[in-house]
Amino acid sequence: MNLMTLTGVRGGGGTTTMTGILGDALSMLGQRVLLVDLNASDLLRLHFGIPLVDSHGWVASSFPSDWREQAFDLNENLVLVPFGRKSIESFGVTHLLRGDDFWLQVLPDLDAEFDWVLFDCPPYPNRLAPALRFRSTHDVLVAHPDIAAHVLLAQIGMSAGTLLLINDFEPSRQLECDVVLDWYRRYGARVLPQSVYRDETLPESLACKKPITRYLPDAVSSQAAGALARWFLSAVCTHDA
Repeated sequence: MNLMTLTGVRGGGGTTTMTGILGDALSMLGQRVLLVDLNASDLLRLHFGIPLVDSHGWVASSFPSDWREQAFDLNENLVLVPFGRKSIESFGVTHLLRGDDFWLQVLPDLDAEFDWVLFDCPPYPNRLAPALRFRSTHDVLVAHPDIAAHVLLAQIGMSAGTLLLINDFEPSRQLECDVVLDWYRRYGARVLPQSVYRDETLPESLACKKPITRYLPDAVSSQAAGALARWFLSAVCTHDA
């Protein structure tokens, strides 16, 4: 089983969207995928039509073994476990907010059911889940190529095992092109070979409560998600070989 942790260099960079469409793209390739939202904002569910007023979420589990009761089977290859913000608001459930502790106990039981588990992690500066990131097959930072992300990424630094996913890239803007070129110069092979270009259909897909990979399979961002999914599969196969 492969683990992927995705974190934004800062909030608003599209990490939750990337988690949803990457997971969906992997499922379309026949991979069995579990999506887990570790963010208290609980927004990953909205990409799959699950309303915020619904109280399902892993924080509502009494024990780690109960997580399956809080999950949604989105299709035969894709399962989502929301955070469960409504449970906190309604019942004051706060004892399971440490996602590391909870999911590290769950992981051994997931091997038989899933090929991939993708964790949508909180952004910097409150980047959590260090134990999950240490265990992950792929630790991915998501960043929009603007100056704020450029400065923050320089401050944060990138470990040898971390990958950088460039999201919402508009190549007609010279400054963004300069930032991307600098990232390739600084981080080399740690920059994922496929960027996700700016796509105005992404907000439309969220409004329709579907990942763009389902809403418009031929969209630019859908094609990018598919290319990234194939790259991750290839990387895993190469490593296993």
